Amino acid sequence: MPAYADITVALLAAGQGVRFGSDKLLAEIDGEPLGLKAAKKLMEISCGSHFAVCRSDSVLSEQFADLGFTVVRNDEPERGQAHSLHLAVQAAMTTDAKALLVALADMPFVSTAHLTALVAGYDGEITASTHGQSPMPPAIFPRESWPDLLVTSGDTGARALLKNAAVVLCAESELRDIDTPADLPASN
Repeated sequence: MPAYADITVALLAAGQGVRFGSDKLLAEIDGEPLGLKAAKKLMEISCGSHFAVCRSDSVLSEQFADLGFTVVRNDEPERGQAHSLHLAVQAAMTTDAKALLVALADMPFVSTAHLTALVAGYDGEITASTHGQSPMPPAIFPRESWPDLLVTSGDTGARALLKNAAVVLCAESELRDIDTPADLPASN
């Protein structure tokens, strides 16, 4: 598999799981916490560095670290996804990376094949995933766009920046996230 040393990865894993009713990243899919499923797929992409932004009380933090992620603590998850994104950008700024791949831990169905296609399709412009509708994470942001990421707010994250992104097509089933227990696969 090609190495992408100029790209750093950030897994946003600090959500509060309010709609889920508990820490959704611990919900099991095929006998494994869904947050780890997303993390393991990201580790299969040979990027320069990997960060996981986690709540301070996350029981998955140690497991993310064991996988090779540098854990970034989010002491204020109530500030929304944008705050986690800010922490991810600040961590990426400590590297020489030219781009940041942002993925969400509550999207456990994104395949390694799609992540590889996303990275391979990156050409220096904001590049996002899509299933034919709107652009969405996982997405790659060139370093020159990072200041724009730092001014996002709330739970919309970088949605506004993705409006004009280049896109890499992916199956809708891969790009779904887990928000409520009803979103879990039926076999659970």
